[in-house]
Amino acid sequence: MSKRSNGEGTLRKRKDGRLEGRYNAGVDENGKKIVKYILAKSQAECKEKLRAAIAEYNEQQATLARCDFLKNPNPTLKEWSEIWIENFCKAAVRPGTYENYKFFFRTYINPSLGNIELKSLSTVNCQQFLMRMFTEGRIKKSENKGLSARTVRDIKIALHSCLQKAVDEELINKNPCSKVKLPEDKPKEMKTLAAKDLAAFLNEARDSECYEFYYLVISTGMRRGEILALEWKDVDFKAKTISVSKQLQRTPEGLQVSPPKTKSSIRKITISDDCVNLLKVLRGRQRLDQKLLFPSPITDGYRDPDAVTRKLHRMLKRAGLPDIRFHDLRHSFATLSLEQGMDIKTVSHMLGHTDAGFTMNTYMHVTDAMQQNVADTMSDLIAEKESEKREKNIIKLNA
Repeated sequence: MSKRSNGEGTLRKRKDGRLEGRYNAGVDENGKKIVKYILAKSQAECKEKLRAAIAEYNEQQATLARCDFLKNPNPTLKEWSEIWIENFCKAAVRPGTYENYKFFFRTYINPSLGNIELKSLSTVNCQQFLMRMFTEGRIKKSENKGLSARTVRDIKIALHSCLQKAVDEELINKNPCSKVKLPEDKPKEMKTLAAKDLAAFLNEARDSECYEFYYLVISTGMRRGEILALEWKDVDFKAKTISVSKQLQRTPEGLQVSPPKTKSSIRKITISDDCVNLLKVLRGRQRLDQKLLFPSPITDGYRDPDAVTRKLHRMLKRAGLPDIRFHDLRHSFATLSLEQGMDIKTVSHMLGHTDAGFTMNTYMHVTDAMQQNVADTMSDLIAEKESEKREKNIIKLNA
């Protein structure tokens, strides 16, 4: 056997004529040396293969030393995703997002891609996987249907975030999910309560003993979780404002209050005198130590969001109104406000949107009508002024 410099391994010629290169690869759990080898037909080829194998081993050891949370220097996607979710996501994202990521990897991503090593995962792997989710991704195979474009987009976000952290930790050179093309996300048709339906809806809310709750929803456009998390300390009766700084969410551990999704969702909303009076009467009916505006009638704690939605559907049915989602009440507020002439920036602030452009794009059907109204108004104004000028000219000529 031909010895080489320390760290370069050894070479020897086998009986079959091939060259064998050996190198030390650490020790096993019993402290015994682990020896690995490569085979080649020529000495030059053997030296090159041995050099590459030792370099790869040294790189793996450097990775393990740098990333002490790894057990395998070449982790599979499943191995890495479990580390990423527990060590990087849990403390960095909202509880709901954390649970969604866990669900996406457990249910969709790892069963398809989990056994592939990170360094072997390609853009083609990611692209084919996501398109398969779109065409046949339902868990119940009997349905033979794909997931919605929005769900596929959310799965892609989780996968991309996981792989980007692998790039940041230098486990892979580039994110194979970066150039993936997603199917077109066609937004669901927006359903809203028309102005003519408001009286019927609020009358039913009064009969259902939740008038103040739905009056606040319709008059402010607040999200369901935001309203359910409201405490009396958030209401300033004198200034006629409500401070929105938290939301109620359902997690595997139960109902939890967390910060809003975006900074723009933290806002102060002005309410009307009628709303102020309604809330004062509501406060007077409650115990002095009750901190929530709308506590659960059963537990006296936070009200179950799903129970609120179920009650809404029953109310709509009794009132003879179209069945809409709770979130559509928020759309109703925005649409009715814009139709009544409220400016887009104010509506955007009350909704807690990041910018007015997003609000304008979301309610394009209303803003288009508003623009048409402005155009028609300006046209009438121009025609009126031109008519006045012609009349003045005629008077001058006849003078």
